[in-house]
Amino acid sequence: MPSRPRAIILGGAENAVSVARSMSRAGVLVTAVGNAGSRVQWSRACDAFIDPPGDGDVQERWLRWLLRSGSTGGVLLPCDDEALELIARYRTQLVERSYAPIEADDDILLAMLDKHQTYELARSAGIPSPVTCTLRKLEDLEQVNHDFPYPCALKPVHAHLWRRAGLPNKAVVVNDRRELERQTRALLALGLEMLVTEIIPGPEGAFSSYYGYLDENGEPLLHFTKRKLRQYPPGFGNGCYHITDWDPEVAALGLAFFQRIGLRGLACVEFKRDARDGRLKLIECNHRLTAADEQLRRAGVDLPLFLYNRALGLPLPPVDGWRSGVRLLWPIADLRASWALRAAGEITLLEWARSVAHRQHLAVFAWDDPMPTLRYGLARIIRLSRLVARQRLPSRRPLPTAPR
Repeated sequence: MPSRPRAIILGGAENAVSVARSMSRAGVLVTAVGNAGSRVQWSRACDAFIDPPGDGDVQERWLRWLLRSGSTGGVLLPCDDEALELIARYRTQLVERSYAPIEADDDILLAMLDKHQTYELARSAGIPSPVTCTLRKLEDLEQVNHDFPYPCALKPVHAHLWRRAGLPNKAVVVNDRRELERQTRALLALGLEMLVTEIIPGPEGAFSSYYGYLDENGEPLLHFTKRKLRQYPPGFGNGCYHITDWDPEVAALGLAFFQRIGLRGLACVEFKRDARDGRLKLIECNHRLTAADEQLRRAGVDLPLFLYNRALGLPLPPVDGWRSGVRLLWPIADLRASWALRAAGEITLLEWARSVAHRQHLAVFAWDDPMPTLRYGLARIIRLSRLVARQRLPSRRPLPTAPR
């Protein structure tokens, strides 16, 4: 009996480790494609790790490796936006080389990578969203009304280009018109298109997400919801504490958004409940596996295996028995987030202790596969020690010359 096609994980961070473990448990060989710092390379679930050499951006290097002669194909599982764009733009060539990419309408997939198009589609579909204005050149600031609510935020139109530029966090918060103009000028100079958006008021726990997989007829093959309890940095950061929590209103609005825009395949849309009117407002949409993949597997939904089997036309794993109340914690990031919230008077030490006094699951660490955590932690310690050492080195000044 021939072996099952390998799973090829493209990009990602913590989620790539979870995907590799899921595929390995199913008896599938795993090849991961990433960069020198990818945690998945140290996982025992990863049979081969590739950091394609050569010139060009990350997508160009990955594509050259995928299309090289002698390729044996496999199921492509994208774990970041670079991988998504690559699949959407080169699906035909990849299929010709015996690859099985994830199911998607590529026009919609690309639109979800573009925050301007995402919000435009949401508004045309009648889905509430923040007030925004797209800035592609400095003159576009004239479109931002002088009564635009401050503080507001500057977000990249394409998040993966923001990360490619090495910028931290997800957004820049600006407090007045002068700061908006200064930050816009600096970011546009980096070649980034930006989106100025109102900040939806509400606590960290007001963020909820809907996950769904829609078939070729627009019918959901699975769906569930989860809630973000904290993120770091607070306000505009990556989730560091999540809980699965079925919310019918979030599910109905998320499904309506997917069906009205014609989305196909797996996606996750995040909403925030506006403290002013209690309505859910769309924040972003990810058309791929996300950082919460491990949490969902623990809750009873093996998304990587679902995508793998769907791509190959195999029987799908069960998804109707998932559990609410399953928590996923990034301990260090959550401590930093809680410290910041405590300094701002939004949480007390006792409230934090009560919030984490539950059974927890970790995004990366596993006793039977500890190296992605240990090697990554060691690499960070080495980088920090080198940085500290450089800062402590005395500056080299020319020796004074003796008077003649």
